[in-house]
Amino acid sequence: MSRYLLIVTLIISALSVFVYRQDTMTLCFLLACLTLLIFNFKQQMIFLLSLLVIPFLCYFMLDTYQLGQQAKQSENQRYICRGTILPDSIAIDGDQLSANAKLYESRQVIRVYYTFTCLKDKQQWQSNTDVLQFSASGHYKRMMPATNFNQFDMRRYYEAKHITHQLTVQSWSNLKQKSVHSLLDIYRNHIHKWHAIGIKKAEMLPQPLNEYAESVIFGAAPKSFYVNNPGVQKLGLIHLFSISGFHINYLLKMVMGMFRRLFIPKEISAVIAGMILCIYFVFSGETAVLMRAVIVGLFFLLRMTGWCKVTPPTVWSVSLLGTLIYEPCILLTLGGQLSFTLTFCLLFAKSLNFWQTNMLLSLVSFPFIVAQQYTWHILQTLVGFAVIPIFSTLIVPFTLLGFAGQDIPGIAKVVNMLIQCFTSCLDSMSMLPGDMIIGKLPSVVLVLFFTCSLLIYVKQSALAFFCRGMCLLLLFFGTLWVRYPLYGEFTTFDVGQGDAALVRTPFNRSVTLIDTGGQVDFSAKKDWQIKQYQRTNGESVIVHYLHSRGISQINNLVLSHHDYDHIGNAKVILKHLSVQRVIIPAGMLKQQKFLKEIQPYLGRTKVCELTAGDEIPNCPFHIVHPFTSGQAENQDSIALFGCLGNQRILTAGDLDRAGEKAIAEQYPKLKVDILKLGHHGSKTASDPETLRKWQPQYGIISAGRDNRYNHPHKETIRTCTVNQITNLNTQKDGMIRYIYDNNQTSYFEVKITHELKATVSTNSK
Repeated sequence: MSRYLLIVTLIISALSVFVYRQDTMTLCFLLACLTLLIFNFKQQMIFLLSLLVIPFLCYFMLDTYQLGQQAKQSENQRYICRGTILPDSIAIDGDQLSANAKLYESRQVIRVYYTFTCLKDKQQWQSNTDVLQFSASGHYKRMMPATNFNQFDMRRYYEAKHITHQLTVQSWSNLKQKSVHSLLDIYRNHIHKWHAIGIKKAEMLPQPLNEYAESVIFGAAPKSFYVNNPGVQKLGLIHLFSISGFHINYLLKMVMGMFRRLFIPKEISAVIAGMILCIYFVFSGETAVLMRAVIVGLFFLLRMTGWCKVTPPTVWSVSLLGTLIYEPCILLTLGGQLSFTLTFCLLFAKSLNFWQTNMLLSLVSFPFIVAQQYTWHILQTLVGFAVIPIFSTLIVPFTLLGFAGQDIPGIAKVVNMLIQCFTSCLDSMSMLPGDMIIGKLPSVVLVLFFTCSLLIYVKQSALAFFCRGMCLLLLFFGTLWVRYPLYGEFTTFDVGQGDAALVRTPFNRSVTLIDTGGQVDFSAKKDWQIKQYQRTNGESVIVHYLHSRGISQINNLVLSHHDYDHIGNAKVILKHLSVQRVIIPAGMLKQQKFLKEIQPYLGRTKVCELTAGDEIPNCPFHIVHPFTSGQAENQDSIALFGCLGNQRILTAGDLDRAGEKAIAEQYPKLKVDILKLGHHGSKTASDPETLRKWQPQYGIISAGRDNRYNHPHKETIRTCTVNQITNLNTQKDGMIRYIYDNNQTSYFEVKITHELKATVSTNSK
């Protein structure tokens, strides 16, 4: 019976991901589960199919419909809402507050963002541990989707948690402690209050013990965790936190051991321990991934008392079904995928030794991790062999000890030294050679790799040998396909108010990055306003996209001029990728911005100061401006011209109209098909007379949404309209890709179609 339940549960899990997200990956998973059902179909399964599959399918479809209706809510420039905020959902970084709020009218949960007006305001929020009820006015809108290809999609992430909208608060009113009358609500609010107090006490611990305590004990990993502990992410050890069962086991063993010493009957002990487990679930933030561990813990108590002996496959099935009821989208999150996939593998790993088990877990987690971060460290499997027992037998209990004994002098300090040694070893190992950039593998390759990895230790030796060989072949040819594509691209990143573009030729013969973007902060911030966790779009957008394309080396990094919105992320690029040459306009080498922002991060990278007529090695473009050495200002910007496929492309940084005219005079026969409009569409560029000479068909504008300069200018848009130039704008289109191949076939792709209503600012002044 447990086998039938397991198969039916797999069908339900496949339906859960397919109903919410129809793509190649979820379709392949559903077809694989249906194939498994067909080959194992028995009459006894009809009852389970009708009893479970149909109700769950109806539940998923109804929930999807409600989620769709919620997403269609209108956006308001000025919106007043009332609701409650749980204290343990509040996160504060610098002068920014973020939290989840449940609205009274619609009963839906939204994200709330607020910028503190003063230090006292921040301190009041930091000291709060009560459940708050509020009225607030602000800008209510749908959560922002990813605006670049292969970028982390915040909208999808929160939709999996049934959060579709956000409120940017402008002012609070009637902000006070929530008054409750229901006994259940009183207990629940007190538990959330204790959870908030616990998180604040954990934050007072030394680093990294504080981050481990927040993650392991309270299920609230801070944003800084993977930044301060890069070894955990690089070595793929996120599954240690995804399985989420170590501290539950310690909790149950500790409680049952204490009751046994008090001679309390096992039956009574199990009931009390079960109640403590449910309270701990609320105490730890009611995270969906932890639901699996709680259900498994309850079955452990039943089995220990002899009330009910259930097989491990049945326990796994019930835990997944229970979690899907609680959070239907759990399998759309990386934590949920790893948690249930790895524990599923452990069901059939009893005959495997320690090394084989860890190899299986490592290979099975490979498709999920690579699909998210596009990299894989070759030492991950070897490190996992040693880390898992250390983590389970030392790190988790010592983390609990360090938190519980923080008021005892020396305890937290000693424990922190132990965990610091552990994290330092992980970070050191992650810096060793072996960090491979895999790229975004095709969904079919990932599904086949996952299927084969499940079968590498089956009893049929021929099948196991075949699956091992297939894993190697899929990895080899999949990586080859990503790293050496048949097509090339000219891609304009959406980096807000800045400029960055990628030029990649077919078969990866040449990779050139033109500018890097960079966020300019015009306001001088005080210490309390500075964020502790800051990740630039140079890393989250540019580096992440390059990794997804399998790019590990840049032949030429062209910095058009020294403005920060063009070179601000150069240090991030130089840190994360191998760069052969940095190309700058003549005269920039001695400029203060270059000496501060570029020089300290060069390493072995060669710097070339060039002017028009100079050749750039291994680059499909050539320089047509500047003609003389300058100060690396707007009028000195590097302009590049070249042919990609059947299109002639010109990009010129922030070059002004005088510079454009100079290029047209120097190269009178120059014709342009795709023009990167200068200076983000400002009226200082895009000279009407010059554009008539060049006759471009397409104009690409890189400008930020709601930027302070009101780019692109209305005059520039009018010039493009008069000259019948089709405009592509990162404000409304997101990332813009021109794709071509050697057969003269080419086309444009944009990230945003109609899913985002972006306001294109114009200026009539």
